[in-house]
Amino acid sequence: MTYCLLLLGFFSSVLTLTASEISLDDSTVVLGERVGPIEKGMTLFGLKTLFGADKVKPTKIPGPEGTELEGVRLFAGTAREVEILFDEESQEKEIIDVRIIGKGWKFTNGLKLGMSIAEVEKSNGKAYQVSGFDWDYGGYANFEGGKMEGKVSVRFSPTGETDPSLSGEKQIPSTDKKLRSAKVKVTEISVFLR
Repeated sequence: MTYCLLLLGFFSSVLTLTASEISLDDSTVVLGERVGPIEKGMTLFGLKTLFGADKVKPTKIPGPEGTELEGVRLFAGTAREVEILFDEESQEKEIIDVRIIGKGWKFTNGLKLGMSIAEVEKSNGKAYQVSGFDWDYGGYANFEGGKMEGKVSVRFSPTGETDPSLSGEKQIPSTDKKLRSAKVKVTEISVFLR
């Protein structure tokens, strides 16, 4: 029995060491798992312990339909800037969403800010849907059935002229010629750590 407890303690410490081996300077994003050293299951307390309470800055984050959400900002003004949202119903305030602001993050699947519709298709492994533009939920990708489903939220914005048929509450296939000719680019990425 004592031997089993020792083994259990050993394996627990090995798992803890693995998590703590991620450098605070790490800029790797693994969808659904981690954003640098910020890992799935981490709480506000864990974030403050990892980086120091003085570096975890409370902030208001714009939400849908003009709302503001309570969150924190890390690495403000740097290439690694992020905004973090928490599960407000959990007493521990577990991290659920990390919004990528800075361009210094390296996604293991190749995703990044500024990508085109076609480039994101490669990262997702298949075509997807994009909601029509010019409303609160406009430009968001729906990756249902793809590699990125349930792991990330991606929002596109047009950089060229947009055909009126691309506006409004509708779903547009990523293969749509008018959508591609609008030269839409990724302008928002949120990594889910739920």
